Amino acid sequence: MDVRACVVIRAQRLPQRRVRGVTPLAILLLAFAVFQIVIRVWLRLRPQAIPFGWSWLLENPWRKSYRDPERVAEQCGIRPTDTVLEIGCGSGLFTRSLATRCAKLIAHDIEPRYVAQTKAKLSDLSNIEYLVGDARDLGLDSVADVIVLISVLPEIPEPLLALEACKRALKPGGRIVIGEELFEPEYVTSRQIDAYARAVGLEVVGREGNAWAYLHTFALKS
Repeated sequence: MDVRACVVIRAQRLPQRRVRGVTPLAILLLAFAVFQIVIRVWLRLRPQAIPFGWSWLLENPWRKSYRDPERVAEQCGIRPTDTVLEIGCGSGLFTRSLATRCAKLIAHDIEPRYVAQTKAKLSDLSNIEYLVGDARDLGLDSVADVIVLISVLPEIPEPLLALEACKRALKPGGRIVIGEELFEPEYVTSRQIDAYARAVGLEVVGREGNAWAYLHTFALKS
């Protein structure tokens, strides 16, 4: 066979080999990107709490590496005499770290099975009260020095109503701590959280973290 013909044939085959090697990865990445876009848009339009049984997602080691419960509790600035209200305790990832820093903790969730799971997990702690209910209608007045919402607010269909309920539950001089992380499908930026807070008469008094995982502290406007 002519040498030039061999070169032409090899040149024609090389791109095919390259495409065959890259295409599966490209397809996988594209599928993942499309899934992320679809699920995030869906949950933005139809906010909902994370289903029961997804503790593996809430408590996976990778998440704990950047959302360490002890570090989060420390950033909340809890005092030993405080009463803390944790909205959306879920499987209790942060509950123990919060409870060991305060006089009393109220662990709340809309899913009764999550509350039961957390209660069983933390049966050795006697300063925790458990509450099942909708965050938009807590039915609490002036009970908490600190209210903590970690990866919860965007899951609530009407976040402003939830913040209004939290305001009513605050004691005078109390604080609301809100944290979000890019890992969660319902993620919203810190600017959006700040806007929600301003809309209900709260102001930022503390900021921790970055765009990947942040924690903002709010108080009533003075």
